[in-house]
Amino acid sequence: MPGHLQKEIEKIKKEILSLGAMVEDRLQKAIYAIKTADFVLAQKIIDTDFEIDEREIEVEEECLKILALYQPVANDLRFIIAVMKINNDLERISDLAVNIAERAEFLATRETTGIPFDFSLMADKVQEMLRNSIHALVTLDLKLAHEVCAAEDKVD
Repeated sequence: MPGHLQKEIEKIKKEILSLGAMVEDRLQKAIYAIKTADFVLAQKIIDTDFEIDEREIEVEEECLKILALYQPVANDLRFIIAVMKINNDLERISDLAVNIAERAEFLATRETTGIPFDFSLMADKVQEMLRNSIHALVTLDLKLAHEVCAAEDKVD
């Protein structure tokens, strides 16, 4: 049975990586849409939000299946619980990307104010944190996880 459990955990790692990549892509596109006031791109992000919602449910169901079938303990149990929490956070990040896209839609229909606000540095840092947090989870890289936490102060 341990071999089957490890296969399921590897499957979950791939799924959370895939979901993370999808969320990262949505966030990147939402940031681009607001920078460029791209109404069409913003609408596409909003219209496809259901895809992330569905994937979040699939990952959660897989985690629950592993818990029920294999009753993991110690590191495996902690990993599955972490994936479930992060899975929820990824869905929330996707919702925030939709919020950004909604702002982009609104701004695309308005005249520019001429008041520049450059949030590129903050946006780049947030995207890097997202990418690194997923990588830290899958590779169990404690140092990288601490770096992500420390980077939050810079964004704040």
